[in-house]
Amino acid sequence: MIQALKDWMELFKPRVSSLVLVTALPGMIFPGKTDLLLIFVTLLGTFMMSSASFIFNQYIERDRDARMDRTKNRPIPTGRISPGTALFGAYLMTAAAFYILWTHVNLLTALAAFGSLLAYVFLYTIWLKPRTEQNIVIGGVSGCVGPLIGYAALYNNFPPASWILFVIIFLWTPPHFWALAIYLKDEYKNAEFPMMPVVSGVKKTTEQIFIYSILYAISTMAFYFSGETVGLLFFFPALALSIKIIYIAWQFKQDPAPLKAKRFFLFSITHLFAVNFLVVVDRFLNFNF
Repeated sequence: MIQALKDWMELFKPRVSSLVLVTALPGMIFPGKTDLLLIFVTLLGTFMMSSASFIFNQYIERDRDARMDRTKNRPIPTGRISPGTALFGAYLMTAAAFYILWTHVNLLTALAAFGSLLAYVFLYTIWLKPRTEQNIVIGGVSGCVGPLIGYAALYNNFPPASWILFVIIFLWTPPHFWALAIYLKDEYKNAEFPMMPVVSGVKKTTEQIFIYSILYAISTMAFYFSGETVGLLFFFPALALSIKIIYIAWQFKQDPAPLKAKRFFLFSITHLFAVNFLVVVDRFLNFNF
């Protein structure tokens, strides 16, 4: 029983789903409007929808996963969970997540979360990932929906601030995953995934990572200047973090070693967590200057 629970949790990818939840949270935190029950239900439904998308992904890629050291011990390739059982679980979680978000939040939130799942499964996993080195650029749209979910839950629409945060994640996604692709280049090559380092080489990839890191940093700071309700408590830490990620990307460009790739990959996660955390803290304390 314990092993079965561990296997299902591995299918859910809770660490990755937690990043989606973090990006949904800023839209629901507003002085005088914060509803803890609404936040809990929205995050629960979002987690379930995100987890379902990861199960679909692992079901579709089970044969390729078996050829990569990083993924060959996942529950489906090893047979600990059968493909049919995993697929049934994914459908069940999708339906339950949509029902929870629709009935306890609103229809727009449910549609945003479901749209993210469709984009991840069909646009990214099935169509783009096996076919083009630009898979994560276009397919990364699926991972940008967190802010739309958060704002839709509170306002039942998508205000401009939600789209700025959407763009921030859109620009964050390619360098984040390209760094991982450099670190695992041989494994992606063995699995026949046309990731940029495999198709165009590491040099071009690090150049693209550097360019996207600059654009990502600019978009992060643009949130402060957008007229959205964040103040200097957000501005100064975000500025320091943005300068640092550009510097790390520049160092990586100069020396594209696997350990530098891993360093950038891990710091990019920290950066996105921190940016969203700063928005939440700034709003929660209403510390605007």
